[in-house]
Amino acid sequence: MTRLTPARLLRPATFLLAAVALAGCNRQPAPPPAPPPPAVTVAKPVSHPVQSYNEYNGYLDAVETVEVRARVKGYLNEVRFNEGDEVKAGDPLYLIDPREFAAGVAKSKADIARAVADTATARANIKLAEADLERLRGASAAVSKSERDKAEATLAADQAQLEVAAANKSSAEAALRTAELQLGYTDVRAPIAGLISRTRVTRGNLVGQADATLLTTIVSVDPLFVYFDAPERDLVEYQRSLQISQRPATDPVFAVEVGVATEDGFPHPGKLDFRENRVDTGTGTVRLRGRVPNPTVPPGNARGLYTGLFARVRLPRGDAAPRLVIPEEALMTGQEGRFVYVVGADNLATKRTVTVGPQVWRADPPGSARPAWTLVNPKAKPGEPPASARAVVAVEKGLEPGDRVVVNGLQKARPGAPVAPDEWDLRPPAK
Repeated sequence: MTRLTPARLLRPATFLLAAVALAGCNRQPAPPPAPPPPAVTVAKPVSHPVQSYNEYNGYLDAVETVEVRARVKGYLNEVRFNEGDEVKAGDPLYLIDPREFAAGVAKSKADIARAVADTATARANIKLAEADLERLRGASAAVSKSERDKAEATLAADQAQLEVAAANKSSAEAALRTAELQLGYTDVRAPIAGLISRTRVTRGNLVGQADATLLTTIVSVDPLFVYFDAPERDLVEYQRSLQISQRPATDPVFAVEVGVATEDGFPHPGKLDFRENRVDTGTGTVRLRGRVPNPTVPPGNARGLYTGLFARVRLPRGDAAPRLVIPEEALMTGQEGRFVYVVGADNLATKRTVTVGPQVWRADPPGSARPAWTLVNPKAKPGEPPASARAVVAVEKGLEPGDRVVVNGLQKARPGAPVAPDEWDLRPPAK
């Protein structure tokens, strides 16, 4: 029988301590606490009257276009404008050598003076012939009949010379008007105000030799026409709205709004002033035209529109109707189209695809006094100003009035992830 020694009795305790120490080495550290959900700003959609529009593509064209041509023959002495500048009606453009036409004016004036002298001579001769005839008629019977006949013939001839002189004077006066007109054509001036093109003929060239030489062109710049083609279906709706409303086509409901490349929205308002008298059966469209003001804009006094530019055009469709609107900064774009993040009652963010309608409002440049859409914090401290929305758009589908839409902090929200919503109120401009 084996005898237990004190050393053998301590061996199991040693193994137990070693096992405890090994277990302590394999224990995993406690995981760090989860971060708090990100804070986002949310706002509920607001019901607001929204005008629907039909949108088209078109182009801008000048109301007036003039080809400046040489109306008389001569050498071009001067070009009196800077190419590409705006000119006013009556501004000098070209000078054609006027010497030949100035000589024609002088000749016509000389012809008039000669005709006046001939008229005076004829009247003097008539007076003398009348006196001779009167003397012969009062003379005795010794005066022969042939002498009296001769005196009468002389008087008739002098009267005929007076008529010839008067006719020559009228002819010379007409020639003078023609000569002065041709002399005036040598001083070529702008027939309309507008933007002038480059000169087609330089100084020293002979112009007007065989035909009226084209010198340059001028197009008016304010206002401009915008031409676009509308489907026949839209034309029928337009005609029906005229019948129902009994309003003239110049009513503001038939206004047009125009935007060009690099511009947001449709910042140029105008009026619809013409529609073609028939539908193009080949395309099923009708040509429409609007008139758009194009004033200069300080500080550079440049004009925002230019003849020939591609234009985006929209026309109001029907009357304004209530629709849900949200700040445009809440919208995002993905493969599925436009979407927003909606925060539910459980504070989880959900991606919601929406159908976006027309833009309701866009902020003006700094310094504008136009009332703005604002986002108001109901928990704001007294005196804390609201935040101005950059733009507000209508939503046709995808949202309900009570939905909480993320308008700030979009980069923090993830579908299905929790967020800490801070609810603000979207408010329209004060009336």
